[in-house]
Amino acid sequence: MSRNVVVLLDNPEGRTLVRDACRTSGILFFEFQELVQAEIEQTGKQRKKGLWDDFDDILDRIQVDD
Repeated sequence: MSRNVVVLLDNPEGRTLVRDACRTSGILFFEFQELVQAEIEQTGKQRKKGLWDDFDDILDRIQVDD
């Protein structure tokens, strides 16, 4: 099993907390993970080219799902 870079998502208790928060906010856990992954992929870059486009794509899908 691969380990997450985000410590909170790397343990069962943390994942449960995040899942509960997502459920309360009406966000699918998978979509939250996509947003986090988009940010992680940009880590260390001086210019985060494409990050806002990635966020827009993910958030647009969330709006369509509603």
